[in-house]
Amino acid sequence: MSFVVLTANHHDLEISDVESLAQRGARIKRDILGCEGISGAVVLSTCNRYDVYLEAEEHAARKAMELLGSEVEITAFTGIDAARHVFEVASGLDSMVVGEREIVGQFRRALAEAREEGTTSPLLEQTLQGALRTSREIAAKTDFSRAGRSIVGVALDLAGNVACERGQYHWDDIGGPTVPATDWSGVNVLLVGTGAYAGATVAALEERGAEEVRVWSKSGRGRQFAADHGISFSPELDLAWPDVIVLCRGTGSPVLTVDAVRKAKKTRGPLTLVDLARSRDVESAAGDLEDVTLIDLETVRRHVPAAAAGDVESAQRLIAEGLEKLDGDLLGRTMDPLIVAVRNMYATELEKELSRMPAAGDVPAEHAVRALQRLAAAIAYHPTRAAQQAAQSGRGHQFHEAAELVFGMALPEPTDPVLAPSACPRKDNSNG
Repeated sequence: MSFVVLTANHHDLEISDVESLAQRGARIKRDILGCEGISGAVVLSTCNRYDVYLEAEEHAARKAMELLGSEVEITAFTGIDAARHVFEVASGLDSMVVGEREIVGQFRRALAEAREEGTTSPLLEQTLQGALRTSREIAAKTDFSRAGRSIVGVALDLAGNVACERGQYHWDDIGGPTVPATDWSGVNVLLVGTGAYAGATVAALEERGAEEVRVWSKSGRGRQFAADHGISFSPELDLAWPDVIVLCRGTGSPVLTVDAVRKAKKTRGPLTLVDLARSRDVESAAGDLEDVTLIDLETVRRHVPAAAAGDVESAQRLIAEGLEKLDGDLLGRTMDPLIVAVRNMYATELEKELSRMPAAGDVPAEHAVRALQRLAAAIAYHPTRAAQQAAQSGRGHQFHEAAELVFGMALPEPTDPVLAPSACPRKDNSNG
């Protein structure tokens, strides 16, 4: 079995291509798990990537790649390259916004879901848990998390620039990259939906000083979401009040059509739409309307600020250290079959002695002593015979070194052979 990664992500694909895979996600996962030769699978599906992590035989991995389809470009990694990819994903190094921390929660949820469905394996668990440990270390030792980098943050900063250019509010340094907190205080924001990005959006708006934030949800969860996050609830989809509408429903069909936006524009001023849904909550043509700016995930991808080179180098170094530890741990696991066999052998001997004991009642002390003596003799029998055979074949000292390693203790050196050649001169009896 090998560790294999199959990935379709923002590096090579449009967001819409990734979405096409995600829409078939449940069927793809079911078909992959049905392949002979696959002992574990974890699927990570986000707004800009679709990753499948497998423990699989080579032929099964090829079959899984075929199941993902030929419509989009799939990249495959195996072995240490696959592990490196997983570590970089969990740490935010492979994200559309390098260093963003939203991926950590998504990564954990993917692993938790696989556990609930019973599709993980010891190899996947060890690798993904190692990736999460390294991710936490990177967050603690670099400025990635402290910089607050995220897809939501970049989208809101873009929206802030748009509003500033329109004169809706002003700050001195338009060059950014982060909108100063006070500059959102006069902006009306409507949050549409309570999906994956909704909570992160509220937090990011608070950081930027937004005070007038309302939420509307077609699902009926809006009122509770508003109460939980300390914002206002909007009983209807009001397109007249907000300056900025942030949409994160992601239900597969647009909630804002071109006609709806065009109608709203007749009685209101400029409007900024921030569509954070992978499957589009806003019809793309709405962005062509006059005084309407549409910021979607593709827009975010084109405007992502570069991460600091020093942070990237530090993260890569920590990932290299994490991979080295993982490699050592996995090498140790290669002895698992031997360890299990030894334990089973001891358990068998123990069961033999237990079967000789009375099924009920007290066990006389002398019976217990004899049983333990027989068990000790049985356990020592095979190592004893192996030691004798090693000595007979001239490998006694090699066996001695191995025995000290196995038993974890200093053992007496083998004695010299009784019939070893003597150093004394032999008597010459040739003259009688």
